[in-house]
Amino acid sequence: MKKFFEVIIITALLIFLTRFLYVSQNTPFVGKYYSTIFAVLFLYVPVVVFWIKKQKIDFLDRSLGGFLRGLVYFLVTSVVIFLPYLVCAHLWMIYIEGKPAFVAAPFPDIWQTIIFQMLFVALPEEFYFRGYMQGTLNGVFKRSCRFLGVNVGWSILITSVVFAFSHSFVHYAWWHFSIFFPSLLFGWLREKTGSITAPVLFHAACNVISSWLITCYH
Repeated sequence: MKKFFEVIIITALLIFLTRFLYVSQNTPFVGKYYSTIFAVLFLYVPVVVFWIKKQKIDFLDRSLGGFLRGLVYFLVTSVVIFLPYLVCAHLWMIYIEGKPAFVAAPFPDIWQTIIFQMLFVALPEEFYFRGYMQGTLNGVFKRSCRFLGVNVGWSILITSVVFAFSHSFVHYAWWHFSIFFPSLLFGWLREKTGSITAPVLFHAACNVISSWLITCYH
């Protein structure tokens, strides 16, 4: 259980520190570099932990074949998930939110948004939660349940609960509980491919599409 308490303590400290940084954004330095500080913390804290423990980082692709495998799973998952998601989101906006019909909004800064989501959001979050946290918890809990060809266990559930909770703790929004569900998919992709490439790409795609979709209903 030493690994379990290690993960819990480090994660709690990071979440509290992120909350402190978030509420301190009115100060010039934090306000200007908040995203960079966040990314550095969630990337380098686990790197330091691995270095201290003399443990290899085993969730990064080490070959072109591994990267292509992650890319293929990302593309297939996107086709399977995003089509029904867009339909459900449209119905929600029209019949629940009472928004007018869908009107495709321009997205002039799409590449800037994609790069930001990749480097400052998806990569650090997946590196920490799916790479470090889920990977470490895999050494604590057995993966005794097989789901869609992958052995999974409590590590995915615990990581997803903490992942969703951390968003609301830093900045509360009523819908943050729903982050739990895509987090499960991020975790499954990490287990299926053995790396965080697919989770990072899919995570970034989720954020970009969601951001754009909101602007299409007024």
